[in-house]
Amino acid sequence: MIFVTFSNLWSLTFFFLFTYIAFVFCTVIYCIPTLTNKNSFSISKNNFAFKYINSFDLLWVLITPVLVLALIQGLWVAPTISAWFGHLLFSGMQLKMTYLISFTYVGVLITLFSTSYFSSREIYDFVITIFNFFYWTVILFMSNSIFTSIFIIEVLSTLIFLLIITSTFSTTFFYRNVNFAHGHLFQQSTPQTYLQSILFFFWVSLISSLNLFLFCLFFYLKVLTLDWFLIEHIFIYLTTVGSLKDLVFLGMSWFILIFCLFLKCGIAPLYIWKPTFFKGIPFHTIFFYICFFYFFLFVFIIHLLTSYFSEVFYFYSYIITTFLLLGLVTLLFIVCDSYYFKSFLAVSSILNSLFVFIALSSTHNTSVVLWM
Repeated sequence: MIFVTFSNLWSLTFFFLFTYIAFVFCTVIYCIPTLTNKNSFSISKNNFAFKYINSFDLLWVLITPVLVLALIQGLWVAPTISAWFGHLLFSGMQLKMTYLISFTYVGVLITLFSTSYFSSREIYDFVITIFNFFYWTVILFMSNSIFTSIFIIEVLSTLIFLLIITSTFSTTFFYRNVNFAHGHLFQQSTPQTYLQSILFFFWVSLISSLNLFLFCLFFYLKVLTLDWFLIEHIFIYLTTVGSLKDLVFLGMSWFILIFCLFLKCGIAPLYIWKPTFFKGIPFHTIFFYICFFYFFLFVFIIHLLTSYFSEVFYFYSYIITTFLLLGLVTLLFIVCDSYYFKSFLAVSSILNSLFVFIALSSTHNTSVVLWM
């Protein structure tokens, strides 16, 4: 017998519909070049000019799925629900974050395509990629367990590779990329710096991924659950009746998690890969990376540490304080690496994230007591 519950209704009216709209949008975007006249994408042999489609001609097509999903959000009224065997959670917080992600995505999309043109087939792949960022970022804030969050973060990291490839091998303007040779600061990256960015990001993603799953394994062996709402209660129980060995084991697991978060976000002192990564990718990719992907990933991490891991976060505050002190020591080296404009953007995100963590760790009295 199948019972009708809020979880089943939400899955049918929102989650499956959400996935269906994303699939239809990607299919329509990918079919637009094939439905357009072939001459629109062919280069003339006389003057090397080609026809193009202005981005504002397809602007409503690009933002329509976001508006439809926002409408679906407004029509849903129900208490907090947990779906898909507890892996996803939907409440008032997720509703507000979906609105924020939608509005930010539309703003970034309008800014990104304000001077762009659909002048090659690869740019449609770029649009599909950034829409997938929107899709998985919304799902990230609905995750209800450590394993689900780690899985979605790895999907977003994989999309970064696809974003770099589609943005590098696509022409988003009405002139070709080789014409950037006359500008030194705003030219497209050379193949050497591009390959360096790919390699740096690959190894950083690999190391952080392995450590995240290692943290997941260690943490589950001690806590025996990965659900957000049970971890705090179990940790309070272990700190009350547990032994010193249990606290040390949890501290090692927490150190692995903090190391992974600082490495994946490129926060000092684990920032060395970020300036090199920014040097090899186009400016419109840097814009989307900072204003959308990095911003919401950082917001999710702050929400994770202060809401779900608050007791663990402040109990082991000396670990994050150690990272912050090392980050303050390396401030001089960070500033000295900002001579290039792309490096300056990387340094800006590094310093801003470091200052946020300093303010966050100093808002609790345990961080002062442990160091006195």
